[in-house]
Amino acid sequence: MHFNLVRYIIISFLVAVAGFMLACLLAMSSLEQVATQLVGTDVKGSLDAVRHCQLGVLILGLGGLLGSLVAMTFAVQQASGIVTRLRQATRYLGEVVLDEMSPSEFLTASDGLDREIQEMMLKIKDSQQRYLDASPLTRLPGNMAIEQVLKEKMERGEKFALCYIDLDDFKAFNDKYGYAKGSELIKMTGEVIYRAKDKYAHKQDFVGHIGGDDFVLVTFPDRVNEVCQAIISEFDRLIPGYYHAEDRAKGFIEGTDRYGVKRRFPLMSISIAVVSDVRRSFNSPIEIARVASEIKDYVKSLPGSNYLVDRRGISRRDDGPPGN
Repeated sequence: MHFNLVRYIIISFLVAVAGFMLACLLAMSSLEQVATQLVGTDVKGSLDAVRHCQLGVLILGLGGLLGSLVAMTFAVQQASGIVTRLRQATRYLGEVVLDEMSPSEFLTASDGLDREIQEMMLKIKDSQQRYLDASPLTRLPGNMAIEQVLKEKMERGEKFALCYIDLDDFKAFNDKYGYAKGSELIKMTGEVIYRAKDKYAHKQDFVGHIGGDDFVLVTFPDRVNEVCQAIISEFDRLIPGYYHAEDRAKGFIEGTDRYGVKRRFPLMSISIAVVSDVRRSFNSPIEIARVASEIKDYVKSLPGSNYLVDRRGISRRDDGPPGN
């Protein structure tokens, strides 16, 4: 928030108040002198004192008023300049949103207001780019944003853990219960991941939707176990409610796999493959995705919901035994 205008108005008000207070104090002092002289029956001296008192009050009052007017005039000029710059910034904002201008092209950050406007523009531009390919179903950012987040962390040398999250036997569920029910389940999964992130990871950690039933969570390595366990626990608690009672009782549904073979599919589970740069270095987001895909294929071969942290590579510190 820009406080210059508020400061100028307050100063002008205080100047006016100070002027009138001084006038009142002088008037009281003079009147006291008048009263003292009256006691001494010095009428002529009393009249002179009253005139002096009146003149002093008039001068100080006019001085305070003029000072207030000068301060208010300066405040109005500052306010006019701020409004003009805000109008200009609003026009530039439209151009930035429409990708017709870069935020760095119009501001030099000469003072606090310019810096705040420039920071706002940069945030809008970053948000626009990050959520350009967001999923219309989950409202979560997509592949472009995921790649950008990983690049930024790698450039800053910041330790991270990427959790590649995938649903097991989603196709069979979607085939039997229909697209609408499958979309509802996808949305629920995104909400479960986001709630787990908010509760057990950092608020600024990233959740993305690759597409279909594939999600990504980027967090700090020390948060992996808690957040993955939370995702699995809530998903396993909610998923039976998406099946009909008879399917829940059987513990499976019948359907056709991708090869056209009819078989039984258990109630859906969730698999999480975790890749971290704690023990190994990566050269690009593509390499991270490749390793995560390898781990995911193995985790999905396990029965039920599981997560597995890739601990391969040269150890940089003692992370304890592997776990899932």
